[in-house]
Amino acid sequence: MSRWQCLLLSSATAVSSPIVFASTNAVAQSPTSEEQIIVTADASSRHSDSAGGSGFVADDIELGPLGNKQWIDTPYSSNTVSQQVIKNQQAKSVNELLKYAPSTQMEARGGLDVGRPQSRGMEGSVVANSRLDGLNIVSTTAFPVEMLERLDVVNSLTGALYGPASPAGQFNFVQKRPTPDAFHSVTLNYQGRSAWSGHIDLGDTVGENKQFGYRLNLLDEDGEGDVAGSTLRRKLAALALDWTIRPGTQLQLNASHYEFIQKGYPGGFSYSDNIKLPKAPDPQNKNLSLATSGEDLTTDTISTKLINYFTPDWYLTAAVGYQQADRAMRNVTNKITDNQGTIDRSISGATAAGRFRVLSDLMTLNGRFTTGSWQHDIALSTTGYRQTSYSATSKGATYDLGSTSMYDPDAMIEPSDGKIEAGGERYKSGISSQQSFTVGDTIAFNSQWSAMLVLSQSWMETKSYAKTGEKSSQNNQQGLSPEAALIYKITPDVMTYISYADSLEMGDTAPDEANNAGQTLDPFRSQQLELGVKVSAGNMNYGAALFRLQRPFAYVNDNNDFLEDGDQLNKGLELTATGNLWSTLNIYSGVTLLDPKLEDTGEEETTNKRVVGVPKVQGNILMEYNLPSLPSVVYSANVHYTGKRAANDTNTSWADSYTTLDLGVRYNTRIKNVDSTWRVGMTNVTDEHYWASIFPGDINGSGGSESAFLGSGREIRASVTFDF
Repeated sequence: MSRWQCLLLSSATAVSSPIVFASTNAVAQSPTSEEQIIVTADASSRHSDSAGGSGFVADDIELGPLGNKQWIDTPYSSNTVSQQVIKNQQAKSVNELLKYAPSTQMEARGGLDVGRPQSRGMEGSVVANSRLDGLNIVSTTAFPVEMLERLDVVNSLTGALYGPASPAGQFNFVQKRPTPDAFHSVTLNYQGRSAWSGHIDLGDTVGENKQFGYRLNLLDEDGEGDVAGSTLRRKLAALALDWTIRPGTQLQLNASHYEFIQKGYPGGFSYSDNIKLPKAPDPQNKNLSLATSGEDLTTDTISTKLINYFTPDWYLTAAVGYQQADRAMRNVTNKITDNQGTIDRSISGATAAGRFRVLSDLMTLNGRFTTGSWQHDIALSTTGYRQTSYSATSKGATYDLGSTSMYDPDAMIEPSDGKIEAGGERYKSGISSQQSFTVGDTIAFNSQWSAMLVLSQSWMETKSYAKTGEKSSQNNQQGLSPEAALIYKITPDVMTYISYADSLEMGDTAPDEANNAGQTLDPFRSQQLELGVKVSAGNMNYGAALFRLQRPFAYVNDNNDFLEDGDQLNKGLELTATGNLWSTLNIYSGVTLLDPKLEDTGEEETTNKRVVGVPKVQGNILMEYNLPSLPSVVYSANVHYTGKRAANDTNTSWADSYTTLDLGVRYNTRIKNVDSTWRVGMTNVTDEHYWASIFPGDINGSGGSESAFLGSGREIRASVTFDF
């Protein structure tokens, strides 16, 4: 065991000794108006976090400049995955969280741990669609879910709120904040074949007037993953500090360091349009990878936020964040050469890790006033980021690993020193920046009727650089993004809405093979019309949203010019139901019916065809149940279904539908006045072999082969948590 793991184990062992930390049973009191900014977590008995259905229902959601809103009052379809669900389902990655929302997938460009989250079948961007506490972050690197309080997903077009972005929704990761009283939690985990981990979660608020708060999360994981001979290694240190300078004014500081190493797992599979994607092979076949191939990722993040209440109705929020993500990757590439699953294999790696640096900012003034009988909740906001990309100065050597069948692959021999180069020489290859100014007003006409109006003006700039340091291209763009919604509450617990959004997005850049290589097209405009209804009945929340979402499509035409001409049109219906369904049966469920089409692409064989990798039907239901006579034992089952997907843009190849089943049980007890939760679970119980992610070589049809990545095989996970 490592030094961290020994420390974590000794902390857990303390619960069996006569001297233990006293458990804290005091519940935080309801804050006054000026104290509302004191963001804390409840430090009462943690058994409630392990009870059946804990964390299933989220009654509020953060909506950027609009602030924190009640779920029933927002004209958006949204999903929230809470830290209770994360811990009780023993989730380890963002990809594992996305399966609980019916409209989300991970597009695994480079792998499932470094992919792009997306919603409603639209590809997400590297930075614009993902945030940590409202500040932009890199989405294409591994993220430690152990530091999260929740993940909020807004399945909508959000350019008016957050600035230019793909119509793939917004993914806001919310970090754990200090607890009002002393809280200590130690978790020991086992997963895969022999991967052990320890996780410490500490929080408290101290000082004469309880003005200083902290939350510390430490994680150390090391061992063999679910593939024989593989390596899984993760380390996390995350700290959140709160300083209540005075009543109504709080300064927050956050910092985290995360290391992620994964080796010995299958890489991606590429294939051309004339190949029909074969059935998925066994992802746990060790001969599909090399024990030395994989990913070495390091991410450092720091941010600060100031919240100041001038009055109970007017407050200012200002924040700035910085993130550096280094991605060293060296994976086996598999090219499928026939319909029977023959693959040509090779491996190559860069001479240096790729690097992203993101500097992000936000400042918002929120207020409330009345004009006559109308109540206005207004927001004046600016938000933006500057993303700098660094690339290796030279390419590494490529080694041919021969041809084999992916169903019975030959073992591979490492052709070089097997090193994943995490250092090396880099050069600044590009800068993308954008800044938006937003004005929003939510008008309550009476207790039933209200309207939301939001308008943002955005400025965007991209720069590309040669290895010599000279600027090779620059593009500046700007434009407006409006959004409007009309809301009608039939009763306080039944809400209907209709909304329209027109959102700006940075235009795409012509690929190298086009006549206009390097040219950035004018900004894309996506439109969405949505009708929805939300119902809060008893202990259940129900939602339904009918939407029409359209994004421009660019491609290389017959004259070899890259231009915009056509659209991706996704029409769909989302249905969700979460909460206590009956007695001790709790559900977190949803299904999305989607018709994803490409229109007017300029190519007859691709026009009016299904979008690659996007299913017509996707659904998930997480169920938890306990016997009324035995509430300390909770049984859980999760069923996920993804329908068949187009495997190429001409729709001559398809990936089969798949269904996965996860089962688990947990037991809550007390050991010498210390709460403990024991969990054991199995993911993919039936050991389904499936393609988890399929995507085209380029979202815009600029050519190239398609790619596919395998889903995980059957795996056992177990953990025990001590809260004291």
